[in-house]
Amino acid sequence: MKHIISLLLLSLILLPMFGEDWITIYNDDLSLVRSRFELKLDGGRQEYNFDNITSRIRPESVIVSGGGIRVAEQNYEYDLAGKYQIMAKYLNREVMVVMKDQSKLSGVLKFYDGGSLGLIETNTERLLVVSDAETQWIQLAELPSNFYTKPTLHWSLITPKKGVYPVQMTYLSGGFSWDVAYNTVWDEKNLQMNSWVTINNRSGKEFNNVTLKLIAGDVNQVQQNYYKEAAGMGRMAMDAMEPAPSFEEKAFHDFHMYTLDQKVSFANNQTKQLELYPSMNIKAKAEYEYPTYGSGVNSLIKFKNTAENGAGKALPKGSIKVYKQDTDGNLEFIGEDSIAHTSKNEEVVINTGTAFDLVASTRVKDQKQISNRVSERTLQITLKNNTDSVKSINVTHQLATSTRIVESEVKYTKDSNDKVTFTLELAPNKELIYSFKERSEY
Repeated sequence: MKHIISLLLLSLILLPMFGEDWITIYNDDLSLVRSRFELKLDGGRQEYNFDNITSRIRPESVIVSGGGIRVAEQNYEYDLAGKYQIMAKYLNREVMVVMKDQSKLSGVLKFYDGGSLGLIETNTERLLVVSDAETQWIQLAELPSNFYTKPTLHWSLITPKKGVYPVQMTYLSGGFSWDVAYNTVWDEKNLQMNSWVTINNRSGKEFNNVTLKLIAGDVNQVQQNYYKEAAGMGRMAMDAMEPAPSFEEKAFHDFHMYTLDQKVSFANNQTKQLELYPSMNIKAKAEYEYPTYGSGVNSLIKFKNTAENGAGKALPKGSIKVYKQDTDGNLEFIGEDSIAHTSKNEEVVINTGTAFDLVASTRVKDQKQISNRVSERTLQITLKNNTDSVKSINVTHQLATSTRIVESEVKYTKDSNDKVTFTLELAPNKELIYSFKERSEY
């Protein structure tokens, strides 16, 4: 008991005097946590348990610096307290078991498997196998010395003298994630776009008044078998009474960084939403596209990510939802797609779904083997416009590396990736059929 009281007093003396945190959240379940605090320490070598960390910390990434402190040794204690863990630490030690009928058994604990325990009974030396379901409680002599209720870094510190030391600790952690949702309203010429960042904290630790940064891009990591916690949904936090926080975007190395201009707090198991960019009114265009052998004609909305078009921002990957106003003035949902990380000057393509009244099909009309290394086939494309207005459809066809078109009834273009596009205009309630021949040489 004296040993336990001494440890408690020591932990109180070594509590951080103040703290400040920074969090940088990457994609793919990775975050960088930086904490600054002060420790009141004795001179020389001493032991210290630091548990103000996430439960998803990567202990090999920890960097501790400041004030001449040296970390001579670090142990990561993650075997947290629980009945099974405590019983495992009491193997070959004396325990007393009180049964549900109030009878008592005493002896040396030899095993515990979660369903039963084995005792070498005091005085008789008999092995008693006791059902855990019939046990009311178990009395242990004392709390195990290596008893941890939270993930803990156990440090052996060396300090030059007694005093208060400023410390900065940096480590990588899992448990934080972020993604972007774009909500848009389409009026056939413009997209009114709002963007929201959704941040999930499943790190096992709360953070108060932290500086937040987000990194968009694919940071290379060496894959490890880290424990993945189940991600339950937490509550959503919105501070409506304070000025809306905003992100400052800039290029950083080969990625893009978004820094929030206000401090922010995260409870553990909390989902928080913040505005990424102010609303943008983007010039866009509607197109119909049919990929050969596809199941239908895709209804697309396209825009170039430029300032001239009302955008020109580094757009992190995320989902994008599209709404359209009906004649009654209400917004109706017309489709959803996802976009990859998109830098400025690049094109954004949103597939809102399959056009109901546009029908398309592909048929191999003729195929023949010219020689052992050359073959040809003729593809027939059928397009139908069952609407009351003129429709333009882009028919796309991906050529293999060794394939080229040798005949075509209509004009086409080909890009640097050997993707061929036929642009055809269909009159209302009309059908159009055309063919082209491709040759493959091996």
